[in-house]
Amino acid sequence: MVAKDIEKEIEYITREIVKKYQPQKIILFGSAAEGSFNQDSDLDFFIVKDDPRPGGDRICDVSAMFEHNMAVDILVYTPAELEQCLQWGDPFVKEILSCGRILYG
Repeated sequence: MVAKDIEKEIEYITREIVKKYQPQKIILFGSAAEGSFNQDSDLDFFIVKDDPRPGGDRICDVSAMFEHNMAVDILVYTPAELEQCLQWGDPFVKEILSCGRILYG
């Protein structure tokens, strides 16, 4: 996929998630956010939403909200879960927040 197609896919997925899930925040992270996307890459989305259901249910529901034209990984954290990760100094979450590209929120 060329960069223009990847950007269209990111915009489409973001639009669908916002419309159907109303998250507080969406952050693109990983190779697509860093500009090192290649044919083996996927799109990584970090979503923040106050949703009391178990994490696996949240991820499955969001993944089903749009058609996948390429590999997509979704993470959905509640604001409380995000805050807890930051208090613990979770390096993965800190990296997403510092290096990711905010798409919404």
